[in-house]
This record gives sequence, structure tokens and C-alpha cells, in this order.
Amino acid sequence: MAEQQGARDAAQAADLLVTVASSLNERLAITADELARSQAMLREASDELMTAFRGAADRIVAAQKVEVDNNQVEKSAEFGVVLDHLYRAVQHLQSHDLVNQLIDAQKLRVDKMREKLGEALTLAAPPVAHPGSAEQWIERSRAMLDCIVAGIRQIDEDTRAPRQDKKQAGSVDLF
Repeated sequence: MAEQQGARDAAQAADLLVTVASSLNERLAITADELARSQAMLREASDELMTAFRGAADRIVAAQKVEVDNNQVEKSAEFGVVLDHLYRAVQHLQSHDLVNQLIDAQKLRVDKMREKLGEALTLAAPPVAHPGSAEQWIERSRAMLDCIVAGIRQIDEDTRAPRQDKKQAGSVDLF
């Protein structure tokens, strides 16, 4: 009787582990989707701002030429100051590339952890040959936990390793 109770407890613990892994995997899927949406919004906003700043700079350059032609050097100098501000704004706006790299790194972490959680859930799928035996439930739980821990270690190792998959020449290595 005690052995059956131990097997039931071990089975409940294994079921709880499956529930936790499934729940985490679902939440990570939501996180991955939110990261992708954030990245798309950042790109769109950056593109719109870049277009607006460049358009403003072009109009100022054109106005500056008119003022120089009309010998209004004072106004032309003011245009130069405004242009400097616009060009600096454009340079800072280009930092969105760095933010995109950060988001890509987080998406990769989330994807890898989801993959490991999926593997752990696969280990829970086959039926236990002897459900009355606590050892089989314990082995299954250990295998699932080992898979999850391996995923966490892999994420930690990947974030410390230099990136090898540069999409563009001259990209900045953040990790």
C-alpha cells in the first residue's frame, strides 16, 4: 500500500512538472510574440522619424542656400545650428540597430528555452510501463528537469559567447 501511495505521489509530482513546463512554455510564446511586435514597432517608428528628420534637414539646406544667395549670412548661420541638431538626432536614432540586436538576443533566448521546455514535455508523453512504480515517475521527472536545466545552461553559455552570425558587416557585437 505504501508503495502505491509513493507511486501516486511521484505521478502527481510528474504531472505538476508537466503543468509548470507547459505554463512556462505558453508564457514564453507570449513573450516571444511581444518581443517581435515591439521590434516591428521600433523599426517602423525609427524609419518614420528618420524620414522626417532627413526631410527637415533637406528643407533647411535648401532654405540655407536661398539665404546665402540673398546675402543673409546671419540666418544662414542659424540654419547651420539647426542642421547640426538634426544630424545629431539622426545619429542617435540610428542606435535602434543596437536595440534590435538586444531584442534579437532576447528572442533567441526565449526560443531556445521554449525548445528545451518542448523537449521536456516530449519526455513526459510516453506512458509509464509500470504506473505503480514510483521509480519510473521519478526518472521521468528527473529527465524533464535535466532537460530544462540544460536549456538554462545553454542560454547562459550562449549569452557569453561572441556572436558568429553577423547579418551585416560592421554590426556591433553586444554579446
